Amino acid sequence: MTKPTTVLKSVGPKLVPFFKTCTIFFVLFTGTPASETSAPWFFCIIKCLPIFSLILFVLLNGMHITEYYRYSRRVLIGLVFSCLGDACLVWKHKYFELGIGCFAIAQVCYSRAFGWKPLNLYAGAVFAALGSLVYYFLSAGLKGIMVYLVAAYVGVICTMAWRGTARIPTFNFFDDSVTWTQMSGCFGSIAFVISDLTLAVDKFLFPLPYAHPIIMITYYAAQFGIALSVVDSQNDALIARSLNDQKKREGDIDQSNGIKKYYENYTNNQYKVNNGNTLIQRNIGTEVSG
Repeated sequence: MTKPTTVLKSVGPKLVPFFKTCTIFFVLFTGTPASETSAPWFFCIIKCLPIFSLILFVLLNGMHITEYYRYSRRVLIGLVFSCLGDACLVWKHKYFELGIGCFAIAQVCYSRAFGWKPLNLYAGAVFAALGSLVYYFLSAGLKGIMVYLVAAYVGVICTMAWRGTARIPTFNFFDDSVTWTQMSGCFGSIAFVISDLTLAVDKFLFPLPYAHPIIMITYYAAQFGIALSVVDSQNDALIARSLNDQKKREGDIDQSNGIKKYYENYTNNQYKVNNGNTLIQRNIGTEVSG
């Protein structure tokens, strides 16, 4: 696995805008949620700037239509919809449902980026149980369409977290087979769950102390981790393609050997059948002449 220090040294300059815009946001609005600001448009711009910086980071890391950049493209689309969701949640009294929809699409994009191999059903069962438990407690504060929207969103974010963590075997981050893409994506997916869980409890159940800074810190950390996971994604895709091609070649060889063995067995069986028929015919001829 590429060392974190090596990654940060190589991509550090591209991340400077993200850290600067995050600093500006927390200096101006650490204790001021969107509902309490007197300048919602200014709040919206400052809030979205860190995500916009990550969009630029992903683009600067490389973008192409080839399959090797499929991971980066899906993360990029997820960041775009996250930025739209951020803007909607500034005016949550009007556009909260639309914001949930935008973030749901982002979670689907991240899930598709993480992929479905290895499946890791154990991790899936853990997040399914946690999601069901969270929704059970949240349901007490849900009304109307939010009953269904929150249920759907819990499903997609738990799926995203499942796929983000499923690629780390037994959460062994020090395994040499674990790539930077996998480790960073796992960190981002878990941070996203913490952020949205804090937001949901604060909104639907009861106010949490320091909810706003907790939500935003974990949210930016989540998007940072997922965006940073594109660094080695092209190499991972190239290695996966090479391994698949190698397995395919080995499979073709095995199939060729299997066909050859089949024909050899078939020829031997035919030879035995022909010899058997010859013996039968000789015996019949002997009995008739006798």
